[in-house]
Amino acid sequence: MEQKKIGEFIAAQRKEKQMTQKQLGEALGISDKAISKWECGKGLPDISIMMPLCELLEINVNELLSGEHLTEDAYSRKAEENMMNLIQETENQKKENTRGNILRTVTWVMGNILILLMLIMTSASQANFPIAFYLDLPSLIAMLFYLYLTLFFTGHTKDFKNAFSFLRRRKPESIKEAQKAIMALSLAMKSLITAGGFCTLFFSIYLLWLTTNSMDLSTFTANMAVTLIPFLYGLIGAAILIPVKGRLENRI
Repeated sequence: MEQKKIGEFIAAQRKEKQMTQKQLGEALGISDKAISKWECGKGLPDISIMMPLCELLEINVNELLSGEHLTEDAYSRKAEENMMNLIQETENQKKENTRGNILRTVTWVMGNILILLMLIMTSASQANFPIAFYLDLPSLIAMLFYLYLTLFFTGHTKDFKNAFSFLRRRKPESIKEAQKAIMALSLAMKSLITAGGFCTLFFSIYLLWLTTNSMDLSTFTANMAVTLIPFLYGLIGAAILIPVKGRLENRI
C-alpha cells in the first residue's frame, strides 16, 4: 500500500470536512501526532480505527486503503488488492514484533551474562571493581584485528561501515545494500564472540601449562579471571552491535 498516497487522501478528506488534526484525533480518541504521522505517509491507521475514521471522513475502507475515491468498476478490483496488501502488512508487523521481542530477549540475556562475568572477574581479582583490571590492550588489539580480517576476507568491510552511515544520515540506495550491511553486522557479532572465546580458551590452556604446584589457589584464580577478559570484550562488542542491527532492520 502507498502510505504517502493514503496520507494525502486522509488529509484532503479531513480538510474537506473542515476538521483540524486535533479535532479528528479527539473524535477517534488518539493524539493529533498520530494523525500527522498518517498524513505524512509514515504510518497507517490501526485496523480498529479504520471504520470510525472512514465514518468521520465519509468514505469506505476500500477508498481509504486505495488513497482515492473509487468508481463502481474499480471497486471490486481494488477490494481484492487492498485485502491482499492488508494481509501482507499484518504479516510484516507480526514479523517485526517477533524480531523486536527476540532482540530484547537476546540483549537482556547478554546483559546479564556480562554483569555476572564482571562480578566473577572482580571477585577473583581480589579488589573492589578495579578498572585497570579490565584494560588489556593486547587482547583488545587482537580482537579488533581478528574482526578486521574476518570482514576483509569475506568482503564485508565496506558493508560494515555503511551500517553506521545508514543510521546517521545516508539512506541505502537499495534494499540489497541495506541487507548486506545487516549481514556484515551479524558477521561482526559472531566474529567478536568467536575471537573472544578462542583467545580465552588459548590463554586458559597456556596458563594451565605454566601452572606449578607452588602456585597458590588465589593467584591461580586471579590469573584465570584475566583469561576471561577477551571473551568479555567479545560480548561487549556484540552487545553494542545488537541495537545497531535492530535499528537498521526497523528502518528497512
